[in-house]
Amino acid sequence: MNKDTGASDPLRSVRRTTALLRLLSTHMATGWRLTDLAQAAGLHHSTVHRLVSGMVEERLAARVGGSMRYTLGPMAHEIGLAARSYFEPPAPVAERLAGLAAHTRDIVFLSIRSGNDSVCIGRWDGQRALKAYTVEVGTRRALSLSAGGAAILAGLRRAERESVVAANLEAIALRGEAQAAVQRMLARSVRLGYGYNREDIIPGIAALGVPFGLAGRPVGALSIGTSAANLAEDRRSRLLALMRGEAGVLAAAFAQSRYVESPRQGSAKN
Repeated sequence: MNKDTGASDPLRSVRRTTALLRLLSTHMATGWRLTDLAQAAGLHHSTVHRLVSGMVEERLAARVGGSMRYTLGPMAHEIGLAARSYFEPPAPVAERLAGLAAHTRDIVFLSIRSGNDSVCIGRWDGQRALKAYTVEVGTRRALSLSAGGAAILAGLRRAERESVVAANLEAIALRGEAQAAVQRMLARSVRLGYGYNREDIIPGIAALGVPFGLAGRPVGALSIGTSAANLAEDRRSRLLALMRGEAGVLAAAFAQSRYVESPRQGSAKN
């Protein structure tokens, strides 16, 4: 992780705290040990201990009962509730995507880019919903780990895409996940121009993703998850046509939303 040597102490503290909040949001069920949190954030253990202690005092973080693990705290939830109506999918969009799930009978996901990650902001289950799909609203994952994220990456300029992928692969390696499978999915997706997970992450599970954007840049993705058996070539073509039509609707809807591109895309620095 790059050192933010030119930043003032207050700004550096804000960036470090934001990075920790982002990480805490990825393991709400189990929480983080401070040692693991420090490693993932690229910070010294004492720095993480100090920052997390302050976050606990302000209720932005909380310790999981009976353990030495930490998650987001109730204040994070309270702040999120205040912002929810300004950032969740508009009702007409949600109705359309629910209709898409009903029509395809598969799982439909709506995600947005958040630095080097994607965040699920909508999920609609069709009749063929699979238990293997554990992504729920609020799930944060590296862009390289999903068909939706791969779709966003495929729409980026090469230099930016390579920078994000390098950061993703570093984070994936820390968690002991298979880099080869991720790279295989990304190479296929970039070549095709849309996200295509062909059983790369979980055997038997496949997904398609198409990006939508503002001002020619991808800001999010619409994806469909299903079993590999349900993504034969002819059906994949039909689904892509449906999804691309919905992506145009999404781009128009998000142009009127408060989701605007940050001037500082990428993960927070130290």
